[in-house]
Amino acid sequence: MTQKATAEVATSAVAPHLRPPSSSSTTTKPVANVPASQTQAVRRVKYDKKAESEFFVDNSALAGFTGERILYMAVRELIENSLDSCESSHILPRISLTLKTIDSANDMWMITCQDNGIGIPSEKVPVAVCSFLTSGKYVEKQQRGLFGVGLKMIAAFSTKDTDHPLRVWSKSSEENSGYYFELRTDISTNRPIVLAKRAMKNDEAQVIPGESGFRVEAILRARLSPITKSRIYDYISQTSIVNPYAHIEFETDDGKVVFDRRTDKMPEPAKEVLPHPADMDLKTLKKAIMNFMNQKTTLQGVLAESFQKLSSEKARQIIAEAGLESKPADKYDEHELIRVVNVCKQTKFHMPNTDHLSPIGEEILTAGMTSEYTIITSRSSDDSSSSSGGSGSQVQQPQISVKVLKPALTAYSSRTCVINNRPTVVECGIAYGGDIGSFKLYRFANKIPLLYDEGSDVAKEVVSEVEINKMGISKKEVKEQFANPDAKSDRAVELLPLHIFFHICSTKIPYKTAGKESIASEGDLKRYMKACLSDLYRKVSAQIRKELRMKEAQSRLSLYKYYIPLIVSAISESISVDSKKLEEAFTGLAEKHVSGEITGMPVPEKEDDITSETIKKEAETIEAEIDGEVVKRDRSQIAINAARRKGERSGGRERKRNEAKGNNPATGGGQTTLDAVIHRKAGGAKKK
Repeated sequence: MTQKATAEVATSAVAPHLRPPSSSSTTTKPVANVPASQTQAVRRVKYDKKAESEFFVDNSALAGFTGERILYMAVRELIENSLDSCESSHILPRISLTLKTIDSANDMWMITCQDNGIGIPSEKVPVAVCSFLTSGKYVEKQQRGLFGVGLKMIAAFSTKDTDHPLRVWSKSSEENSGYYFELRTDISTNRPIVLAKRAMKNDEAQVIPGESGFRVEAILRARLSPITKSRIYDYISQTSIVNPYAHIEFETDDGKVVFDRRTDKMPEPAKEVLPHPADMDLKTLKKAIMNFMNQKTTLQGVLAESFQKLSSEKARQIIAEAGLESKPADKYDEHELIRVVNVCKQTKFHMPNTDHLSPIGEEILTAGMTSEYTIITSRSSDDSSSSSGGSGSQVQQPQISVKVLKPALTAYSSRTCVINNRPTVVECGIAYGGDIGSFKLYRFANKIPLLYDEGSDVAKEVVSEVEINKMGISKKEVKEQFANPDAKSDRAVELLPLHIFFHICSTKIPYKTAGKESIASEGDLKRYMKACLSDLYRKVSAQIRKELRMKEAQSRLSLYKYYIPLIVSAISESISVDSKKLEEAFTGLAEKHVSGEITGMPVPEKEDDITSETIKKEAETIEAEIDGEVVKRDRSQIAINAARRKGERSGGRERKRNEAKGNNPATGGGQTTLDAVIHRKAGGAKKK
């Protein structure tokens, strides 16, 4: 019985198609008195190897190519590659991007991008375009890309969803002629499939008119929602702000826009830099030793040549502290090398170099802020009628155009710091007033606009935490003077007509996610960003306070103009005057009174000392002329009016001056006081 049960269990473990035929009694008869562990079939785990291209296509969220963001990421990756290609050789970029639908029923789009960069050598084009994890960006250097898979994702998605090849024109600065390719990606093997390759013909010379350049054309299947379309427009607009030296042309089904070059100055290209020894790990050290494998260099020489801020003497001290004997670098095992790593982790080194970074700079960022380009969409009505003479119909066609915003004031501030043992430059700019009507926060990393996940970005935290009182104004004043019913937040700073720009550049940006859309608050990054923003708040405080005074003066002038007709009407009932001329005189006086506050210039005040002689002369003048009409005046009223003017304009100064001179009104010395004048004039009127 036991042998029979054992045989049945073994048979059940065999694949179904390999089992021997058996009778019905054998398959249906239950097995009795057999442990459960013996009745379970043996399960074998199958281990497969997945190609890099297949991995990224299956996990496209790692590169940001998900759902409705496919076209947005395609536009972003192509523009970034073009800018990198131009800036690496200090070429003023000229980029042309086209995004048009070719089959709306099947969500098919054609995207084309052309630049005047250095191009790609013909023998490297297929691998550079189609093979994942093959790139020239895997070095310690500030650059826009993170994985070097952007163009590969476009080629893979085109292969996965369409039967169209990826078309490429490339003219490298290293070659005399350009080449044309038709490519697809073998997703299962991560290898390029070259369908066509040939030298560019003479009639194709205009495709890349310059000495070098690159053009790519791809067909993608993707949905384009209004939100994604708006993100694409924002990305291109914001790219022109931090790259004002680039000429960008963008064409869609809604029209064509051009972002003109606003400056010819470019930032210095970023340079490759050696890693810092404080950031050393076992992998980095072993890679450094492999680079000197054929030179038979000692470990001391490898350390001094492969890491910055590490001299030969310092390297000798580290090796001695690790307790290692002297021998060729490739003769140390991992147990010995990890001791060197541990010593470096505990050793203090000088701050890393910063001259290899390529920040935007004050002049270039200011050029972008003072002429801020933005894409706006409007709808135009086209009248169309049928060819058979039917009635015409109106069709709303969206059209895109460029609007240039010019602020009244811009300011710039920057800080250099070290985040995760890597030098980092924090740049901040502010554009205030002018054509800017509302608040907006711009975020950039290595000159890339960040449009998604703003709420989780460190820049959002900085704006929320830096108090607005650094501008010299209170939240109450802002909410009273800059009330905006369309504001999305009740924060005081978001009520101001203010654009804030944050740019972080480093060899390794501390992104929160693989999608490269928000920056984490690591190390002292937030502290340096807050310091930059506080500087700018102080710089714009004078302008904002001036505008607050102007708004207050305008409100007071409006109040004056409201009451002037009422005052003139009351005066006209008592005396015979030209009410129109009197109203104009009062209005001019009110405007003159507040003109200093409106223009920001103080109104000059003339000191007019009222003495007994001046009042006596005024009292003797019985007749006065107002607008050509003779009016009788009362002597006592003239004296009282003069005394009041004296008290309002210079009463305090007059009393101080009299005290300084020792003229006491009680003793009757010096000038006649206001009270004495009023008393004497009133008494004289009674005697008469």
